[in-house]
Amino acid sequence: MDAKKKARLTRVLERIGKGFVQDIPPELEACEICRKTECTQDEWIACGNRIAHAKCLEEIQSKKQS
Repeated sequence: MDAKKKARLTRVLERIGKGFVQDIPPELEACEICRKTECTQDEWIACGNRIAHAKCLEEIQSKKQS
């Protein structure tokens, strides 16, 4: 593939990518549990709300399977 075709293909792929990839609105980006928009990994791991929510979901699943 020559440089001209490669450059054309690159431009086409960039245009296609920009058409599909968009920024996420802040209200959708926020955590579904605590509504914070940014957490460090350590905060996320230790998040009491997230852990309680996960346990609640596990209980619901186990009751459905019983």
